Amino acid sequence: MNIIIVVIDIMFFVSAVYNIYWQSQIEIRSIYKISTLIFAVVMGAWLLFSPTNQLAYIVMVAEFLTLTIMNGVGGIGNSKIILNGFYSGVLDYSRIIHVTLIPIEITGKKPKVAVVFNTNRPQQIQMSFNKSYKDIENYLSDKLNSGVEMEIGQI
Repeated sequence: MNIIIVVIDIMFFVSAVYNIYWQSQIEIRSIYKISTLIFAVVMGAWLLFSPTNQLAYIVMVAEFLTLTIMNGVGGIGNSKIILNGFYSGVLDYSRIIHVTLIPIEITGKKPKVAVVFNTNRPQQIQMSFNKSYKDIENYLSDKLNSGVEMEIGQI
């Protein structure tokens, strides 16, 4: 059992290094996905109620909670889009076939935009930004292939 936990510790550590590398590449940060923080609190409380004095288990719980909190961070990077949420990862610009920008304008508040990326696999990825849709549109127009259509949607 201890060997399995040590292997999981190593996998979590490698995953944390991977996340740190890609999150350091973010140029336009998206709004933090708060659902990952809620999941971290729930899982952390549950894991902490099963007390143990095994160092490998304590390290595993700490790494798991750290990774879960880190997964809420995402954004648009120079070479890839860094996804946030439970299924975080990276998305290469070459896989994007369509982008929908949905401006969210509330009087007296900073501009926001929801962005939906459609990929060549049947997948949609949604991210929100505290920027105007024009800023995101200008940035993405330099990064995306020429055949990618960008559409301005409405709520």
